[in-house]
Amino acid sequence: MDKNIIKESLVKFFKKHGNQSYTAFQCVSSIGLRKTEQADVQSVLNELVQELFIEKIGKKYSLRSDFIEEIVEKEEPALKEKEAKTVTGTFDATSLAKNMSFAYVIMDDGIDIKISAEDTLNAYHRDIVEVELIKNKANRRIGIIKRIIERYSNKFVGTVDYVSKKKLFICDNLKIHNPFQISGAADNLKGKKVVIEIDNWGNRLMNQLPSGKIVEVLGDSGLPEVELLAVIRDFDLPLEFPEEVLKEALAIDGKITEADIAKRSDFRDIFTFTIDPISAKDFDDAISLEELGEGKLRLYVHIADLAHYIKLDGEIFKEALNRGNSYYFPKKVLPMLPEALSNKMCSLRPDEEKMTVTVITDFDNNGAIISQDIKESVICSNARLSYEEVDLLFEDKEHGLDENIVKTLNLMRFLSQQLYKKRVQKGYLSFDLPEVEYIFDDEGYLVDLKRSQETDSHRLIENFMLVANEFVAKRLTKLTGTTIYRIHEEPNNEDLMKIKDILKFHKISFQVDENINKTWQNVLKCLPTEEYHRVFDRMVLRSMKKAKYSTAHIAHFGLGIPTYTHFTSPIRRLCDLIVHFQLKKYEFHKALDEVGKNDLSSAAVFNYAGIATKKEALADESERAMEDKTLLAFMKKKVGDEFTGIIIAFTNSAMVIELDDLPVRGIVKYMSLTDDFYELYERLKVVKGRRRGRVFKLADKVEVSVDMVTDDIYFSLKCEAVTKVHKKKRKKKK
Repeated sequence: MDKNIIKESLVKFFKKHGNQSYTAFQCVSSIGLRKTEQADVQSVLNELVQELFIEKIGKKYSLRSDFIEEIVEKEEPALKEKEAKTVTGTFDATSLAKNMSFAYVIMDDGIDIKISAEDTLNAYHRDIVEVELIKNKANRRIGIIKRIIERYSNKFVGTVDYVSKKKLFICDNLKIHNPFQISGAADNLKGKKVVIEIDNWGNRLMNQLPSGKIVEVLGDSGLPEVELLAVIRDFDLPLEFPEEVLKEALAIDGKITEADIAKRSDFRDIFTFTIDPISAKDFDDAISLEELGEGKLRLYVHIADLAHYIKLDGEIFKEALNRGNSYYFPKKVLPMLPEALSNKMCSLRPDEEKMTVTVITDFDNNGAIISQDIKESVICSNARLSYEEVDLLFEDKEHGLDENIVKTLNLMRFLSQQLYKKRVQKGYLSFDLPEVEYIFDDEGYLVDLKRSQETDSHRLIENFMLVANEFVAKRLTKLTGTTIYRIHEEPNNEDLMKIKDILKFHKISFQVDENINKTWQNVLKCLPTEEYHRVFDRMVLRSMKKAKYSTAHIAHFGLGIPTYTHFTSPIRRLCDLIVHFQLKKYEFHKALDEVGKNDLSSAAVFNYAGIATKKEALADESERAMEDKTLLAFMKKKVGDEFTGIIIAFTNSAMVIELDDLPVRGIVKYMSLTDDFYELYERLKVVKGRRRGRVFKLADKVEVSVDMVTDDIYFSLKCEAVTKVHKKKRKKKK
């Protein structure tokens, strides 16, 4: 076939399927050609790459992102004046909470529906609503809410206020975008944190506010313990264990008999210890390392044997299903399991004999795995170490550890470094994402914040746990029909192209590899400074899909592991506990009590994976809500203070600044910049002044002062350390 015809066909094809990528062979079949014409198609594809119309990533071709935008702008929007169509989605009031005149209904297909404020009926954030589509053009939809199908909640947490003798309730969740009237008694409650139950949802068109009764008074707003309780109530988290659960936990006999030991591998004489945060109370993993000669090493990863004590048909397991995981807040943990198990009976505390499940791995002198096995075991930990004291050793500082521990730790560090190198070779993505470390006074008030860097001690534990988790995932894949995997799907090619365009603007380039993991590694490696890592590491992470639990056998992209699960934390994660039960049944051939819905059938395991994913998201959201409260309260004391920081992101209305001295983020509204009118160029993540041409870009250094702290932290720009735009000088007329 004539190459011009092939070229015309390919151009039309890529314009039509701009958001997808295809191999050369797929292109051949998609435009109706035979295999014998693949060489001609390949030649034309190469031409289109050189003409910068398409891009090649690995073995796949796709339309360049700038062409996609150009096509969307130029093409005539297909206005579909069809009959009104009714759909169902989730109401999102984020924009209403920011005093905008519209909201959205979030749809599963990714094309959300815009709703004018007057057309939102009396919907509130996260309600399930029925929407009538009134316009549907290209990728934009506009609709009217016709009915509230299901309320997200009828209970809210907030503060009582009195305005013109009216008793009003101001919700802590600012996305509940208007106050509620309080019906019934509310005297002497101004400033109190309360729980309200809605009995009338009001009418927005008639300016009638919703109303409800106070069902619980939590205490004075602003007190740390009250604010924590408010988050727990707001997310409906389980604060106390049911009485029947506590009774069952107390009835468990935790004594280890000689008969128990005889049925297990006895590792009590092997030198063993735990490494955890200094504040940890539950220790579900311990490690040992032996030298085998000729440079060979044997690693033991011992995990608390929760499944030995918990029954599938018991009250403890039912409550574990309800909780899904432990919830970690500053100075407070809501455990998945009763403390009699999590902090005592099953916790691998030093100098106490404990039931464990041990993964044993032999390595050669290059850190390659020779063999692996798994055993029911009994151990006796020799020491409880913290990350902090192990890092003192690794940093050649005064540490106070005895010689046996020092020798073992140095050997472990050597093995960990070998394992890390192999992980990177397989595609492991290493992000520089410091966590926030909170420092409190004796009364629970936040007094300081620090960035907590990942250290060699953290990496050591992570590398050893990855070895155990990967082995167990492979084992259960062979033994079971269905197991739970920890999966992380590959990112889209379009996300890579967006980041490539932004980095190109910053004069930063990276090599594209046929292996997509290697390509993303190159993205992270190409960043020249710490400031760029602070910006782009999070941008890369956000561009990827979120890891989750699934019975689908899909690789974990970020780790570069084809078969992976969570096995090493059964005290605090539901997935790990289920995996332990599966090991009991399929690996160790134990008879398990399987009653009703609590079994290990494929359907049940699928359900457990869904619960684990859902509860993990709940934990993330509730923990983030508490962190936000804590940070806002801390920064209110900093109003007027000046800081340096960098620009880490742009929104439609503001630039996001991360401070250098504190792990805190706030915003500078464009409208607060009075020297010009600033516009966002979304594709390149750049803000430019319309008249003077001043440019703000990612990773720019700025000086700010804390202007106001309300729903967010608002900064004023003090020193506009920005990129200058050089305009061409006009030639003087002679």
